[in-house]
Amino acid sequence: MKKVMYYTFSLSVILFSTFATGCSGNDDDILEEGSGETVVEGPSIDDVLTLPSEPSFLGDSIQFTKTFSLAEYSIKEVKVSTTQNGHISVLGGYKGQSGVYIYAKIDDNRGKVSDEQIKNILDKYYIVESYASGTEIVATVKENTAVTREADFRNLRITVQVFTPRNVSTTLQIARGSIIAKNVHGNQHTATSTSGTIKYIDSSGKNFTLTSDAGHIGLINTPATGSIHAKMAKGTIQIALPKDTKATLSLESSTRVNAHILNKSNFQGVNTRTKVEGTLNGGGYELKAINDLGVINLSWYDGRGGNY
Repeated sequence: MKKVMYYTFSLSVILFSTFATGCSGNDDDILEEGSGETVVEGPSIDDVLTLPSEPSFLGDSIQFTKTFSLAEYSIKEVKVSTTQNGHISVLGGYKGQSGVYIYAKIDDNRGKVSDEQIKNILDKYYIVESYASGTEIVATVKENTAVTREADFRNLRITVQVFTPRNVSTTLQIARGSIIAKNVHGNQHTATSTSGTIKYIDSSGKNFTLTSDAGHIGLINTPATGSIHAKMAKGTIQIALPKDTKATLSLESSTRVNAHILNKSNFQGVNTRTKVEGTLNGGGYELKAINDLGVINLSWYDGRGGNY
């Protein structure tokens, strides 16, 4: 395995534990609202971060590591997709290197196999791509449909972790699982999941489009200059905004919209049990959320990783 630079910044253990819980442990559960994942303070613009290589972080299920010099590649966009269940995380704030770590575990109940067998299954039945090209990082893991399944075939749960510069756009897609992006500030952000969690934390951009059939969508301290569109068929949408946010709100749910922060001094428009439509702090970027069956929660971001 290719070794990368040790992470010497003192906050690393806390930061990486947040994103590594689904990778090296034995519990790759799908993150849902209230699952207890901790949102911690991210790196500042002045912090110098290097990529992790400690065994405690890498774990026993890592299959590939790729690193890219940011002196050679001016990364502006990250594209990650997998047809498998699992996890995708993107953490911004890196200046010297960018990296892609890919983990694989068995995702069925047919008994345990060795790490070597998992590697063989991945090589035989799946297509794995991880590369930098121009201003993009691309990571893809999908089943190779041109290969006939034999007795040794197993479904794999995939985790992809990407460490990037701060100013990157993101295009992220997973079957069932979690997508977590933190401290990314590019123009365009798109995330799609069939079921699970999609969260953007301490991020910003021009446009966000987040879509999930079921689970949880979270936008925590993540404003836009153009628009935010969040759509869910069943689950919870959580939006925690800085108090000075200027936005034009369109929130609609067949179950309930909780928007207790809105009052006559900061909001003009309609605020009912199932619909909020109007301007916040005079209006600004478009913030639109639709939940066909579930709750939309609108709150203030408290500056400490929470909301109220």
